[in-house]
Amino acid sequence: MITVADGGDLTPVAEAICSAAHAGDCVYLHGPIGAGKTTLVQACARLLGISEPVTSPTFAFAHVYDGTPPVAHLDLYRLGEATGRDTADLLAYLTEDAIAFVEWPEYGSNWLPAATCSVEIELAADGVRQFDISPAAGRL
Repeated sequence: MITVADGGDLTPVAEAICSAAHAGDCVYLHGPIGAGKTTLVQACARLLGISEPVTSPTFAFAHVYDGTPPVAHLDLYRLGEATGRDTADLLAYLTEDAIAFVEWPEYGSNWLPAATCSVEIELAADGVRQFDISPAAGRL
């Protein structure tokens, strides 16, 4: 568990995730709205050498950032729990050469690949955030 003060630097959390991340990995991000999921992806992308601005893909569903490896950032919040949306377009972002960060993965539970790492973010009333990182067996 990593605790970060309100507005604190997420680099230690990103380092814990990215130190063992590989191309083809899928990192699930769980937490309420405003918990810092996109901010965490921004910190991870910086560590992975992405220099362009990383923004929330809430309305676009997904963004890909060029790097080695590329970073795919998906936000499934607008899919909702019951959806008839064709997921083939979103599956195309989950490639073997990219690291994928998925916000709201519960909305894609019937088609997403298994997570190689899950991050649970808890947001306290004072703005303190707690990050519980759970790697798949043998990871991190």
